[in-house]
Amino acid sequence: MTDRIRVLLVDDDPDLAEVTGSFLEREDDRIAVESAPNATVGLERLAEGGIDCVVSDHDMPGPNGIEFLERVRERDADLPFILYTGKGSETVASEAISAGVTDYLQKGGGTEQYEILANRIADAVSKRRAEREAERTRTHLRAITDNSMDAIVTIDAESTILFANPAVERLFGYAPDELEGEPLSTLMPDREVDDHYEAVDRYLAGGDATTDWSAVEFPGRHRDGREVPLSISFGEFEEDGERRFVGVIRDVTERERHRAFVERSNDVVAALDADGTFQYVSPSVESIVGYEPGDLLGENAFEYVHPDDRERVLDAFRRSITGETENPTIEYRLRRADGDYLWVESVGSDRLDERGIGGYVVNTRDVSDRKRREEKLARLREWTRELNYARTVEETTRLTVDAVDAIVGAELSGIHLVNDAGTALEPVALAESVPAFFDERPSYDRDAPPGSRAALAWEAYRGDEPVAIDELSASDRLDEESPAESLVLHPIGDRGLFVISASTPEAFTDTDVLIAEILANHLETALDRVDRETRLERLHDATRSLIRADSREEIAERVIEAAAEVLGFSVTTVRLYDEDAGGLVPVAVSEAVKGVLPEREVFTPDGGSLNWAAYEAGEVRLYDDIETVDAVDQGTGLRSLLILPAGEHGTVSIGETEPGVFDGTDEFLARILATAAETAFDSEARTERLHRRSAELERQNERLEEFASVVSHDLRNPLNVAQGRVELAREECDSVHLDAAAKAHDRMDTLISDLLALARQGERVSETEPVDLAAVVESCWLNVDTADATLAVETDLTLLADASRLQQLIENLMRNAVEHGGDGVAVAVGTLGDGEGFFVADDGPGIPPDDRADAFDAGYSTSADGTGFGLRIVEQVATAHGWEIRVTDDPELGGARFEVSGVDVAEPPADE
Repeated sequence: MTDRIRVLLVDDDPDLAEVTGSFLEREDDRIAVESAPNATVGLERLAEGGIDCVVSDHDMPGPNGIEFLERVRERDADLPFILYTGKGSETVASEAISAGVTDYLQKGGGTEQYEILANRIADAVSKRRAEREAERTRTHLRAITDNSMDAIVTIDAESTILFANPAVERLFGYAPDELEGEPLSTLMPDREVDDHYEAVDRYLAGGDATTDWSAVEFPGRHRDGREVPLSISFGEFEEDGERRFVGVIRDVTERERHRAFVERSNDVVAALDADGTFQYVSPSVESIVGYEPGDLLGENAFEYVHPDDRERVLDAFRRSITGETENPTIEYRLRRADGDYLWVESVGSDRLDERGIGGYVVNTRDVSDRKRREEKLARLREWTRELNYARTVEETTRLTVDAVDAIVGAELSGIHLVNDAGTALEPVALAESVPAFFDERPSYDRDAPPGSRAALAWEAYRGDEPVAIDELSASDRLDEESPAESLVLHPIGDRGLFVISASTPEAFTDTDVLIAEILANHLETALDRVDRETRLERLHDATRSLIRADSREEIAERVIEAAAEVLGFSVTTVRLYDEDAGGLVPVAVSEAVKGVLPEREVFTPDGGSLNWAAYEAGEVRLYDDIETVDAVDQGTGLRSLLILPAGEHGTVSIGETEPGVFDGTDEFLARILATAAETAFDSEARTERLHRRSAELERQNERLEEFASVVSHDLRNPLNVAQGRVELAREECDSVHLDAAAKAHDRMDTLISDLLALARQGERVSETEPVDLAAVVESCWLNVDTADATLAVETDLTLLADASRLQQLIENLMRNAVEHGGDGVAVAVGTLGDGEGFFVADDGPGIPPDDRADAFDAGYSTSADGTGFGLRIVEQVATAHGWEIRVTDDPELGGARFEVSGVDVAEPPADE
C-alpha cells in the first residue's frame, strides 16, 4: 500500500502500548504500529529508517519524552512527533513546543482519544509528505532551470522578462539579473520587434488561437549584436490572476552541428518506426556494413540481425518502446552486404513521440575488434587458471607456449631458461611449428657476437623491459637471418626469456603484446610457485628423515644435507648448546664453511656473536650484509646471514658470500627446516630419557627379581622347616600353642605369596585378547576357598584383557569378600550401567567412606587374617590394563562394591 503510515509508539507500559496500537490500526487501516519500551530502544529503531511518525509517552525510565524529542530533532528536524502523555502540564507542553513537537495530546479515559490520535497522526504525516513533495517539485524545477542547456525565460502580457535561467548568458551574453525587468525585444533583432508585438496582441485578443507556438524558428540577438538562429517553444500559465508565458529557447546552430556530426560520424545512426522499419540511416552505414543508405530505407531492421541474436534484440526493442527499459545497450551480429556478419553494439533511444524526430533512434558502432580482444582475454583467463594447477617446470612452460600460440598466433614461440652454469638460455618448451622453421632447437649462448639472435636474446634477458620488433628482417638490431618476423622478447625475472614470435611481420596487435606480457608475468609467478612447492615437498621428505636419526650429531648432519641439497644454501652450521662448554658448540658444518669461516669452537654469552644473540632471544635474525653490523665474522667473506634458533637445543645458521641473497621464500623454508630440527632434537632427547628410564627400570626389575628370589628361597625354606617341626611336635604332644604356631605359619606363607606377586608382576600385562567375563568369574570361584559363600553372575560382557591377570584381580576380590564377609557371604558380579565396565560386590560389612582412599594401599586390611596386599594387587592389575577402579557401597547387597571402568569392550569370540 503506497500510503502506508508506519508509526513508532514509545511507551514503557507494554499493555497500554498494545491497546493503543490496536486501536490506531483499527481507526485507520493505513496505520501500522511498532512499539518500543523506552526512548533508547526507540532511537535504535529510528536509526534503521522507515518510520513516518513517532508517538511517545513523557514519563518513562531513562530519557523522558522531551529528551527523546530533542534527540530525534537532532537527527530529523521535521519527522512528525506527537507527545501522547497521561501526565500533561503547561510546562511539559511548553517544553515540547520549544523542542519542536508536532502535536501534543493528553491521554484520556475513553476510546475516543484513539480516533483523535489517529486523525492527528494521519494529518501530520500527510502534511509532511505534501511539504516534501512540494519541496521536491521546487527542487526539481530549480534543478531543471539551473542546469538546463536551453535558455528559459518567463514574461508577462506586456512581454516584460520576469525570470531568466543561467543558460541565457551562454546563449545571449546577458546575466539573468540583467534581463529581469527588461522587454523581451532586448533579445530580438530590430526588424523582428514589431512583428512580435503584433503576434502577441493577436494571441491575447484570442484571434490567433490556431498558431502553433512549439519549436518556432526565430532569430535572436546576442549582446554583441550578432544574430543567433533559435527554436522557441512558448507555454502559458496563470500567476496571481495574471497571464504569464514561459519560453524555452534553443540554439538551432547546435542542432545543425549535431546533424552534421551524425552525417559524418563513424557510427551508424538510424531512425526506426514503431515496427522497426528504417526511416533514416546515416551515410556511415556504407563504410561499416557496405549498404547504401537509400537501400535500407523501408526495410525491416531486424531482418539484418543474425538469427541467433534476433529475438534478444527484438525483446530489447519492445521493452524500450513500452517503457520497461530506458536506452538499452545490446551487442549482436549484423549482416554485411557481402553476407558475412560482424559484431556491433547499439544504443537505443525512444524518440517516437518527440516532435521533430518521431522515431526510435539507434546508434550503432563496430565492436568486432573489441569482441576479438575480449575473446582473447577470456581464453587467456582459462589458460592462466590452468597455470595455477601446473606442478612441474615442464608442465608450466608447455602450457604457456601452447597458450601464446593458440591465443595470439605466435607459432614460433618458446621459453628458454638459464642453464646451471649461467652460460646459455636453453629451450625448455617450444611451439609445435618451431622444428619446421629451425634446423635445430634454438639455444642462445651468453657470449654470442653482437647482431646475432643469441646476443639479442641476452640483451632482452638482461634488460628491464620487453623488446618488441614488428619486422625483424628490416631491423638494424639483428644481422643474422631468422625465420621469425614479428618478435616480442619478455624476461622471466632472473629465470630466463619468453620468446613470442611469428613468421609474418606486424602479426601482433597491442592486445597481443599485452597478452604476452600477462602470460610472461603469470609464467614467472607459476615457476616461482612450482619451485617453492617442489622445494617444500623435498624439504618435507628431508625433515621426516630427521626424526629417524639416532643421535644429535646425525640430526645435525641431516640438517646440513637438507640445507644444501633441498634449499640450495651453501654456508650452513648447526650449533648445539653444551652446558659443560658454556655455549653453542658446532656439531655439523657444510663443506663451504671450511673455505669461508675460520675454525671456531664455542659461541659463549659474552662472545658478542650474532648466533648467541639469536639463540638467547629465541628469534630468527636476518642480516642482508653482516659488514654493516657488529659481527664476529666481519671480513671473512661472509655477507648474507640467516640465524634460526632450534628451540633450547641450539641454532641453524645459513650464510652466503653475496649480500642480500635471502628472500621471503628462503626464510620461510629455512624456518620449516629449523622447526623440524627442533622437533627431531626434542624427540631424540625424549628417546634418550626413555632409554635411561628403561635402563633404570630394568635395573629395578632385576633388583626386584633378586629380592623375590631371596624371599622365595631364604624365607620359604625356614618357613617350611618350621611348618614341619610343628607337625612333628603334634605327634609327641597336644598343645594349643602348636595350633597358634601353625596358623602363624600359614599367614606368613600367604604374605610371602602376595609379596612375590607384587614384586614379580607389577603394573605390566602381556598381550590382550577378547575374554568372556562370566566364564572367568565361574573359573575363579572354583579356585578360591569360598566355604558356604554364594555367587550370582549377571553379565554378558566380553572385554579385551590379559586373561591370567584378570583372573588374579577377580580371585583377590573374591578372597577379600570371604575374608571380610564370612563363610556365608553373598557375592555378585555384573556389568556397569554404561556397558564399559564391571563390578564385584558382596553383602559383608563394606569399607567405611573415610577408609576407602587407603583401601588399595599395600598392607591395608580390616581383617585380622588379611595380608593387606590383595587389594593392592587388584589395583595394579587394573592400572596395567589402563582401567580405573573404585570402591563404594552396593545399593542392593549393602556391602562393598568394587567398580572397574574404562575397559575396552570386544566382540565375542567367533566360536561363541
